Amino acid sequence: MVDPHWRGSPNLKHAVADTRVAVIIPAYGQPWLTCETLHTALNQIADFNYSIVIVNDGCPTTETHDVCQTFASGFPERVFYLSKSNGGLSSARNCGIEFALAAFSQLEAVYFLDCDNRIGPHLLQRLLNALRSSGPEVGWAYPDVSKFGFAEHADTSGPYSPLEHLFRNFCEAGSMASRRMLDAGIRFDTEMRQGIEDWEFWLQGMEKGFRGVHVGDTGFAYRRRGESMLVAAERDFDSIKRYIRHRHPRLYNPRNVLTLEADARSRYAVYHPDTDSVSCFTVADHIEKLTRKEFIVRLLQAGQRPAYGSCPGQLIAMNSSLFDGFLANGQLLGVLWTLECALSRSTVVACSVRHSSAARPSISWTSGIDTDKDRWPGGWRETIFAIECFELIRHALSGTTDIRGGGMQSGKQHHYLPLHIQYSGAAIPDQVDHSHDSLQTLCRGIVEVAELTRHGLWDALPLDRHRAQTALPRHVYPELFNLPSVLPSGVEQGKRYAALILNATNAEKLTAAEHLAQALNFEGFIVHLFLFAPACPEIAARSAFSQIITMPLPHLLSGVRSDTYQAGLISRLEKRHMNEAVGALATYDRVVSVDGGLSHSLMGSLRRLKVETWALLGNGTGKVTSAEINACSAFEQAYSAIILPDLETAHLCRAFGIPEARLRLWSSVINSADEFTTADIT
Repeated sequence: MVDPHWRGSPNLKHAVADTRVAVIIPAYGQPWLTCETLHTALNQIADFNYSIVIVNDGCPTTETHDVCQTFASGFPERVFYLSKSNGGLSSARNCGIEFALAAFSQLEAVYFLDCDNRIGPHLLQRLLNALRSSGPEVGWAYPDVSKFGFAEHADTSGPYSPLEHLFRNFCEAGSMASRRMLDAGIRFDTEMRQGIEDWEFWLQGMEKGFRGVHVGDTGFAYRRRGESMLVAAERDFDSIKRYIRHRHPRLYNPRNVLTLEADARSRYAVYHPDTDSVSCFTVADHIEKLTRKEFIVRLLQAGQRPAYGSCPGQLIAMNSSLFDGFLANGQLLGVLWTLECALSRSTVVACSVRHSSAARPSISWTSGIDTDKDRWPGGWRETIFAIECFELIRHALSGTTDIRGGGMQSGKQHHYLPLHIQYSGAAIPDQVDHSHDSLQTLCRGIVEVAELTRHGLWDALPLDRHRAQTALPRHVYPELFNLPSVLPSGVEQGKRYAALILNATNAEKLTAAEHLAQALNFEGFIVHLFLFAPACPEIAARSAFSQIITMPLPHLLSGVRSDTYQAGLISRLEKRHMNEAVGALATYDRVVSVDGGLSHSLMGSLRRLKVETWALLGNGTGKVTSAEINACSAFEQAYSAIILPDLETAHLCRAFGIPEARLRLWSSVINSADEFTTADIT
């Protein structure tokens, strides 16, 4: 039961009406630390009226009550004392929020202050100024954290990053929440009594469309002790994170995370040595063009000034003509994804590119090039290189002259994967190969800019700061989804995306995929074609697919194994390739296995990620073998729909134990966008 003590001044009614900020302090134990906290709250220098709301959360010690009562009696115009039965920290804060909203008609914001922390005299003024000067999307203002007791400093400077906030709690409870955020119904989760409830509170704000704003030099001081609620929470941190992610499935899904990454534009930097420029992007629909110097300055600043995701994490050196050709033919996405997967296995990746003239553009990946580290593949038109950006900086500022040489770094060998791209197109790219010296050019540029801006040697860069890092996929997706990365596709708001998977590229299968793509286009889907094959001639000419993504790694790296199910052979991917394939498909709304094979084994993981999964048997109209049905039946629980050519096949599928509710006829898929029904096959 709430028991407010409002005694004393005849000016109390005016003070209550004019309160702009309420400082909410839950009190439980620690009476003398509470006394120190209250003194710092009362010493605020502000040009607005503020009030302090103490919430005694059923503390059994009389000393806590005595301290709270003393301050309420001594400062009746400023301090309000509430007492309630014990419900935990979240419950106490919610009690203070409800009181403040009801009592202070002019309230603009609420500041949360724990009873063992301190705040500087200008904190409230600076935080409220930041909220007042921000747009309606800003829901809270957060400070840097200076920890005392066990001394430490948490630098949270730089632009607010929703992407980073999903997996790192850099907004302390000692932050200020705006009235508009509280009016949206956001409250602390009272089920969270182990700690870290402030993180979940801000995530609620993010889910409602709000964002934070950083405010420097506030004087927020967090008491760090050897044993405390935070220390206890850190011991149970994994279970707390699982709870938070379960509470926010809309935030913690691959599509939303990729959207946030695309907003940060943090994935790729493609350096064009022929034009000496850089294209920066996550999704190729939103490319930022920089000069080489502008990119290098940003690259170096990313190590000193925290701005999470502002600098791309992976650098690819590729002539602009080749880049533009891949982009125009819907092939760039697949090329960059293959390079990204290959880069996870080595420090530097090189791909030889051969051009040839053809009526229709095509692409293929093959193996067998010379991988001797001391020799470069000869006879090709040009070469593509890929390297992590900070690996490039390390080489440049440590004085390494040959970035392509051998040696070990971060447990990965400097070598070249046996990949070879053959690109055919009516328009042949620039015949001059500018690529061989591209990495050296970048290294020289990094050294020049570093010397000009007084960065000095590599070891002079303070890269150990809390948030001074780029947003590489390996910083995000393994922790959230146990995936190495996700393919950067399908983030346009209001659009639905479908992926069709083929294991082979004969004409019959391609025609079936094209007909299915046309039906999906009619339903409003943007359709991409995935190929578990090293080559697909002429496929880029098919207009039903907006992107063509080849997935050659299983073929080039021996990542396929066979199991048996009811005496039939079943193809599977090895775990690492499985994770890469699932990551490539995780952001799609619907994924369709057009010809079975390897794709069957992916569907269970995709369905757990809330992807709608379909299978097509018999190319829609062809004869379906018992082996194909047997393979599909081994994974039928992973599918929401299985498309069949005729009723005879439907009866055979039922005999193999596939539930009737999952079966749908090809004719109904092609001729109608209605929801599938069992009426067609009964």
